[in-house]
Amino acid sequence: MLSLFETVTLLLIAAVHLGSAPFYHHRPSASRWLLDFSSGLGLGYAFLYLLPKIGYMTVALANRFPDAHPLVTQRLYLYMLFGFLIYYLVDFKGSSARPSRLGLALNAISFSIYNALVGATVVHLNHGNLAIYVVAALVFCLHLFGVNSFLLRMYPKYFARWMKWLFVVAVICGAIAGGYTEKHSHYVSVATALVGGIIIILSVRLKLPARARVNITPFLAGVFAAASASVAYSLLGAF
Repeated sequence: MLSLFETVTLLLIAAVHLGSAPFYHHRPSASRWLLDFSSGLGLGYAFLYLLPKIGYMTVALANRFPDAHPLVTQRLYLYMLFGFLIYYLVDFKGSSARPSRLGLALNAISFSIYNALVGATVVHLNHGNLAIYVVAALVFCLHLFGVNSFLLRMYPKYFARWMKWLFVVAVICGAIAGGYTEKHSHYVSVATALVGGIIIILSVRLKLPARARVNITPFLAGVFAAASASVAYSLLGAF
């Protein structure tokens, strides 16, 4: 049974998916600011949350199998590299009139898994402190708005028709699955590593705007927000 904090956080995340396209189209100036903020947030999120989280999972794996070869205990980094390379090598452009089907499928699958992980992460917080959920809601909502803005530019029709609903369902399914899985279970760890590689390359190569076009104030504010959220999570024991 979901707690009130978990339910509200998940509803806010779902609302971001459903509201991204209208907000992006009707509030272009605010969307531009939020996109720059989200770019910085995504960069900080990748380096200050995802990488340490995968490192924590790797340590837990090594402790569970102390006699295993390092290639076994550190395989999460191989999965992360695999996700990074897949996303790097796929051609997303196709033609000007029609995007690559493989690229569309990869984005839909990858970010569905990512949204499921977000849903599971909210449930795995399992904390009585409201501040944890406020931080989670702000970080995930703003970061996902940036991801959605990226997908809206690439697939405006597909996102409006079915992709946003797919992500809402993924968040709900992830939250349900989170109630039946451990915080750092094998499948959660593998999925986090694979998607982690994609989030990292998206943050540093695809989602970040060109230096000449970025508004440095919201961008650095996003980096600072991600750093602050990571510190808050660490201090409150929610990592």
